[in-house]
Amino acid sequence: MKKRDFIKNIGLGSAAFMLAPTLLTSCGTTTSTDEDFKYWVWVDGNNEKTISDWRTELTGLREAGITGLIIGGGRQMLEKLIPIAQELGQEVHAWLWTMNRPGDTEAQAHPEWYAVSRNGESSLDVNPYVGYYQWLCPSKPEVQEYVKNFMVSHCDIEGLSAIHLDYVRYCDVILPKGLWAKYDLVQDHEMPEYDFCYCETCQGNFEAENGYRPDSLEDPSQDEKWRKYRWDSITKLVNQVSAAVHAKGKKMSAAVFPYPELARKLVRQSWNEWDLDIVFPMIYHNFYEEDIPWIEYATQQGVNDLNGKFPLHTGVYLPEMKPEEIAQAIAAAKAGGAKGMSFFSNGALKDERLKAFAAVKKS
Repeated sequence: MKKRDFIKNIGLGSAAFMLAPTLLTSCGTTTSTDEDFKYWVWVDGNNEKTISDWRTELTGLREAGITGLIIGGGRQMLEKLIPIAQELGQEVHAWLWTMNRPGDTEAQAHPEWYAVSRNGESSLDVNPYVGYYQWLCPSKPEVQEYVKNFMVSHCDIEGLSAIHLDYVRYCDVILPKGLWAKYDLVQDHEMPEYDFCYCETCQGNFEAENGYRPDSLEDPSQDEKWRKYRWDSITKLVNQVSAAVHAKGKKMSAAVFPYPELARKLVRQSWNEWDLDIVFPMIYHNFYEEDIPWIEYATQQGVNDLNGKFPLHTGVYLPEMKPEEIAQAIAAAKAGGAKGMSFFSNGALKDERLKAFAAVKKS
């Protein structure tokens, strides 16, 4: 299963937070105008395309109004595409996986680096949910240093504007109801095999701070201090990476779950506390069995939690979006206070969708 095929199935199955647009925009959020609204796209690292193919594709995106590219595929792809992007006046962020490191031979040489479930199983040996889930433990100093150095190693790429963190979180501790049947689960509580991390580093650190070990509790999942320890661990790692990246003269961005309250619940991700220059919450409304107006709600939650700390650019998932819905999604993000929008991904922003987007930009 591909990365986004898994993520796209995450849906809360509840419209409990849906509010009328008039209510959402009455809480002090400033609606963005098109003049200061930036458009991005997540770009796959398809090495099968020629330079000519890429030039044609990026030119088409630029002519439609895309001025930001978040490019995957590693250094080779970045060095190939940045010169084209520079000619076209497009900003480039390096799209890099952070805590989930499948196939990372250097990390695999250190099996003690990997997160351990409440069942005592390493995610290196027992992959939760899908085979490409191999999560590092953010509490270990060696992991913090490794991740920091990996990100910094891309900062010397000529023309790169920023490092963009993805998978910068723990494994999904609870999947929404829409996924339970797929994995033959009834996840009405935090199940131990998906609850990370219980390695000796995490438990020892927590005990030193609080006087007890999580594994001494009857139900560690109910302990608020233990929950907070996990999202604080991710925050600490992100802020270490951010300081190092900033020292190299590059900006920091990240792809995150829709808004902090939900992100903390699902993946221990308290992203409003991070030292970023820009954040891209993946407000993929259809994954949550919501309609397009939810984009406004989720955007506004993030904007409110940030309180001006750094700008939020709403991420949307195009493959299941009709061309005529693109204008609605953009309007919802603007009404929620976003400063831009990023589309997942370049493979879906073409043909009728690209025409629909270009029409919005020209209107």
